[in-house]
Amino acid sequence: MSLLTVGTVAFDSIQTPFGKAEKVIGGACTYISWAASYFTEHIYLVSIVGDDFPNDELEALKQRGINLDGLEIVKNGKTFFLGRQVS
Repeated sequence: MSLLTVGTVAFDSIQTPFGKAEKVIGGACTYISWAASYFTEHIYLVSIVGDDFPNDELEALKQRGINLDGLEIVKNGKTFFLGRQVS
């Protein structure tokens, strides 16, 4: 069986009463693909990032067997960024 994931690959900043994390890897497509890699071998990710997205994170996804042929990397582009505050 194969799985196609389509969605965001992004950066998150999260602030809680216990601390703050800046520019951590996030995005629904990232985490769906990562979690699914424990259950199936054929995962195809479709998303878009800027060239500011860390290459080592892309390599980690590839090592989990996630096919990134559908990931567009925009030269001189910025990756989607979402900041959150949890009270």
